[in-house]
Amino acid sequence: MLFQTSLELNIGFILIIILLATKLFLALFLGKEVIGNWKRKGGFLEPDFLLGIFILMVCLFVSRIIYAYFDFFLTQNNPDLYYLPQNVIYWKVAGFIAAIGLFFILIIVEKTVLKFKSKGVLSMLLLAGFIIVLFYPINSRESFEFASLIIVISLCICVIIPVSFLYMGLKAPEIRKISLLFALGQILYMIGVFIINGTVISFLGINRITSYFLFLIFKLTGLITIAICATNLYIYNYFKPEN
Repeated sequence: MLFQTSLELNIGFILIIILLATKLFLALFLGKEVIGNWKRKGGFLEPDFLLGIFILMVCLFVSRIIYAYFDFFLTQNNPDLYYLPQNVIYWKVAGFIAAIGLFFILIIVEKTVLKFKSKGVLSMLLLAGFIIVLFYPINSRESFEFASLIIVISLCICVIIPVSFLYMGLKAPEIRKISLLFALGQILYMIGVFIINGTVISFLGINRITSYFLFLIFKLTGLITIAICATNLYIYNYFKPEN
């Protein structure tokens, strides 16, 4: 289905379909790797890094479907329709589902890299931010922007993930290349997340069509890099549950 009223919407919708197809492919690819891992170990033992990345990819896929419905069918990217109760609930749910995936991978990083010195506080703060937004009463453009700010602040916690991998790469020469690549993938994905934001678009002085293309390029590059690194033997060995 294409839209009769806007070239911008049509281009954006096509690019989102490409992104969804890529996420689905990567989720299936990672799922196959997870099942193969379980077979090698003789069954499921406990959550590990590879499973965390798989859960993240599934959550991002489901979340993006809901975001696409919100962006292109409910509001058609009209900010004056974002905060309406019948629309904003989809935006809230989409964000919360994505946060669940981020929570899983962040808690695994806290356990394996930080050795739980953070007591899981970072993961809980991330999830708490999205829970607050889920129940926060949005009934105006200002309240929607405030809720968006809470999400941006919460997502900043995820910076600990690429930082952790940069630290691992510097500390352990045998996984340096793959760790740095994973960190790069995370950074590229995060750039893709923020570059579609209206405030960022205005700051950069670009139009929304350009932002859609940059959004797709950064997100696809980041996701593919993350998926490849996650299935690398060195990364898997480092992130064994007993570490």
